[in-house]
Amino acid sequence: MDTIIIKNILDSLADCIIVINSDGDVMYANKKTRDILGYSFDDLRENGLGLVFFVRDENYEFNQILTNAIWNRAVNDYSEVDYFPPDGGKKRLAATTSYLIESNSGKTQFIGFVAIFRDITEVFTLRQKEKKLLEDRERVATEKMRSLNKLAMGVAHEIRNPVVMIGGFAGRIIKLDGNNMEAISYAHKILEGARRLESLVEEVQGCANLANIKAVKGSLAEVAFETVKEMESHASEKSIKLLFHDLSSKSGISRFDPDMMKIAIGNLLQNAIDFSSVGSEVDIFVHENDNETILGVKDYGAGIADAEREFVFDPFFSTKPQGTGMGLAVTERIVHEHGGRIQLDSIPGKGSLFRISIPNNFVTGIYSSLHVDEK
Repeated sequence: MDTIIIKNILDSLADCIIVINSDGDVMYANKKTRDILGYSFDDLRENGLGLVFFVRDENYEFNQILTNAIWNRAVNDYSEVDYFPPDGGKKRLAATTSYLIESNSGKTQFIGFVAIFRDITEVFTLRQKEKKLLEDRERVATEKMRSLNKLAMGVAHEIRNPVVMIGGFAGRIIKLDGNNMEAISYAHKILEGARRLESLVEEVQGCANLANIKAVKGSLAEVAFETVKEMESHASEKSIKLLFHDLSSKSGISRFDPDMMKIAIGNLLQNAIDFSSVGSEVDIFVHENDNETILGVKDYGAGIADAEREFVFDPFFSTKPQGTGMGLAVTERIVHEHGGRIQLDSIPGKGSLFRISIPNNFVTGIYSSLHVDEK
């Protein structure tokens, strides 16, 4: 191929390409070199790498890539480094170096290197922003769980004794001779309310006293299938079909606490059943990618209004007539303690989809002292 054509092709590329011979002299640099590094081919050829780059200490990591190539003949498959151009500012570069080999009469000879630099400043900045956003979300979730624990312990302590007393006196009123039917009716309502409060206290206390996560190797699909089977009798009371779809690979093994995940999945199924109409279906699916295992629970019920969606994981928030709002709060806590996330997609009148994502390489959680079993 004509040399001019090759040069035009190299000059049209978006990456900086520098060809260096075995003595460390720059033999070629394409036009993008000026845009990315701030130096033209003539600058590099006339002044040499030493006077252009190596005199600047702030570019130590960048210089090290060239140094390793020239003096140690060590290639760099891929690395990211900060680079400070001569006109000021700061860039993030992706760097790669590879050998230049010449074949002659069946023999190969090392003649130099090709160094390729790509400006990934914008991508790197976006990654950093995303990382900070995730850290902020994690911090908020941590504080939320800590606050929930404090609230739960306070509620359980302050309410339990008065509730027991109220329930006890209401029961005695019912049994007393001489009370008219109206008084007995009121006492029954008081007792019913006391029992409901006591049930709420137990749920709140149960959330506060969740056991530490014990992560073991296992199949989330198997745990989900077991939970679905356990919930089928409850769903049948409304003639609802629970349809399980195992889309995971048979070798799909991740780390999680099977008992805790069964609670989380059970809460999602309970929620789906409660909001589904008689005779409808609930779809449960499990699949995976390289980094995580995803479980979804999809119902086709009333859905959740936009104004309510942001509160569904808050404790004590519920749109059910007899709901306590603790089920989804507990589920969110379990998922976050596994280092995962839970998402909700809902369209009013068409149903809701809850998705749990658990990292396959989970080892420790972020909220409590966790125990990891190597089973």
